[in-house]
Amino acid sequence: MSLLAEWRVGTILQAVAVRDAKTGQLWLELAGERHPARVASGDQQGPAHGERLQVRVLRTHPVLALETLSAPEIEDHAQATADALRRFVPKQESPTMMLANLAWLAQGKGASQALPRNVLEAAARLWQSIPDAESLTDPKALQAALARSGAFLEAKLAGPTSGASLASDLKALMLTLNRALQESGARASAARSDIGGHAPLPTQHGPLTALSTAPATLSLLDVPAQQMNELSRQTEGALARLTTVQIANAAPDPSHAILIELPIRHHDRASVLRLRIEQDEARKHEGGSDTAWAVEAALELGAVGSLHARITLRGQRIGVQLRADSPVIVEALSARSGELEAMLRDSGLEVDRIVCLHGMPAGDTGVRPARLLDVRA
Repeated sequence: MSLLAEWRVGTILQAVAVRDAKTGQLWLELAGERHPARVASGDQQGPAHGERLQVRVLRTHPVLALETLSAPEIEDHAQATADALRRFVPKQESPTMMLANLAWLAQGKGASQALPRNVLEAAARLWQSIPDAESLTDPKALQAALARSGAFLEAKLAGPTSGASLASDLKALMLTLNRALQESGARASAARSDIGGHAPLPTQHGPLTALSTAPATLSLLDVPAQQMNELSRQTEGALARLTTVQIANAAPDPSHAILIELPIRHHDRASVLRLRIEQDEARKHEGGSDTAWAVEAALELGAVGSLHARITLRGQRIGVQLRADSPVIVEALSARSGELEAMLRDSGLEVDRIVCLHGMPAGDTGVRPARLLDVRA
């Protein structure tokens, strides 16, 4: 979970100043953990013991650097966030639409080869950069895929990052495809609106539902210009969707939850793995010094419905809850739960429980909806 801090450049956090009574050493308490701090400039005395601060992450390397925010700056950030949501939410579209058409193009079906070469090359690079589902069983491969998911592109640009890392970033590749389409005359506004695939607004604490897979809509169009318009609209929609996820991640949140929507390939099709990583507040309040984490995952399995997983980790103790829409899938998961438990114990973990349930989890009643519209008389 150490990568979580690296991914949060630009995030606004809640902090409490802690002073050692004897030495005067300053510490900042962030998400229940204390970090030694020093004042880089300005008021050399720094905050008083117990003072609550709003801080923004400036960089994480070579040392963690934060800046304190004043009330007007916090209000400006909230306004900028609301403005960004107003801009991108109406455009956002489920990325599964774009993924289905990338797969269709990769197979060379229909009259797809009639599209401009630069568009086909950009689409092929994006498709090949989507991680293969089987590779994600390796922890390092999963870590690399999350880092390339597009959710951290701007954080990479703000720090020392190699050109290869940027070139393989999924958001950067989507931007390249979008630019190739525009240069070839594609107009997203000219695409058919009746075959769009809007997705609900992503939030840090809302129910983590899977994104439904979609058919290749390019197969319904015969004219290359129409196909490019359709692909342009879907690429812009996927980019807007990714941006709304990034905005959700940038919101101040005491649990430090982070949401990632990772496209994955499985043979000649693709889907979206939705992940949420957060500090498990419920377990943290039970006491103890170990940091508690919770990881949720949701994935559409096609005709059999969705799969949902929640893993909690505190120290070396782990708990697993698996849910599925299909009773057949639940039965299959239950039949192999002993195998999963053995693997976890072989890894040195203490298994609290492994539960397999039918049906998706209920929504979070504590969801705080974003304020997108301000109507005044």
